[in-house]
Amino acid sequence: MSKEIDILKISNYDKFKCIADKCRFTCCQGWDVSIDIDTYNKWENDKANYILDSVKIKKTGNKTEYFINKENHEACPLLDKQGLCQIVNSHGEEYLSSTCHTFPRIENIFENKKELSLSCACPEVVELISSITGKINIISENDTNLKSNLLELRIRDAVVNIMQQEAFLLEEKLIVSFQMLLIILEKYNLREDGLLEELERYKVREYIQELIDMYKGMDFNINDSVEEINYLFLDIIKNYKDVSSFEILLGDISDFAENIEIESLSIKWNDYKDVFKEYNMLSENCIVSDILSSCISNDIEEMIISFQMIILEYLLVRYAVFLKYCLNKTKKIDIEDIKEYIVTFSRIIGNNTEAVTEFIREGFGDDILEIGYLCFITLF
Repeated sequence: MSKEIDILKISNYDKFKCIADKCRFTCCQGWDVSIDIDTYNKWENDKANYILDSVKIKKTGNKTEYFINKENHEACPLLDKQGLCQIVNSHGEEYLSSTCHTFPRIENIFENKKELSLSCACPEVVELISSITGKINIISENDTNLKSNLLELRIRDAVVNIMQQEAFLLEEKLIVSFQMLLIILEKYNLREDGLLEELERYKVREYIQELIDMYKGMDFNINDSVEEINYLFLDIIKNYKDVSSFEILLGDISDFAENIEIESLSIKWNDYKDVFKEYNMLSENCIVSDILSSCISNDIEEMIISFQMIILEYLLVRYAVFLKYCLNKTKKIDIEDIKEYIVTFSRIIGNNTEAVTEFIREGFGDDILEIGYLCFITLF
């Protein structure tokens, strides 16, 4: 007899409801749209040629992947002139690929557990997260013990535990978590009990503080750090700032970033960081939500890359809101700006992981950034 599957849901999961045409972000533009093999086979068997003509097939070694044939910043070619999906109009929602059918819902299955979470690439999800007054978490419908014996989930839980510590700044917790994952990668050939012992070290606040003090002791020039994050911001958004769903959010601040003197930005950075801290709970909860849904691979290198994407999302959201703060010449931050940039960079970074990883590989010579570089663009 098979074991009963335990259903776990992230906070507010059951409250999500698509607002359809009232949504200010279309789901069909700004990222790669993947096609699962079962859906592709169904389309092929049904000879749905008007759909198959829009599919791109990518083969890497023995792996075959299917995508809608478009640049990731373009709209889906299967949308009609009214912006409605031709597949849904002709065949109904059940004919869609699983990605399109389920978004923004995310389902991950581990042995006898099924985790249901939500993607921050949907504005309605970010609204739900912003309504949470405490820490976001994942809850068992059957009130069972949430602890798992799977190593990848214990590593993920260790990251979440660090991120939800109260005593440290959000950017500090991101760096410590990333460093922990790098150490686990380095020691992955150890016996499992050795790795679990390593994870235990990161439950000790004094140990975390020692690491933070070490990294904060690095001598960063704020002008150099602001200049680097500015270059990174402009490089990553260059193919997206003219996309219809992003152009209002990215157009003015990208023009500003291209022409501003770095020293004039640096002067405002520390005051801005103090104001931005007021919204740390929203940022933290979105980060933890992303960790729970995406840092789930039993390949530790893949998990590191997933977490690296989350860090980049946060840094670019923080910097985009900073540019808006400077451009508006105010001492205030509009929380709606933060929400919109969370959605924007969840789509640009989180849902284009392969493209962003290629960008990092070409620019830095490796898929994984060095911890020193991350400190340089995070802790200044």
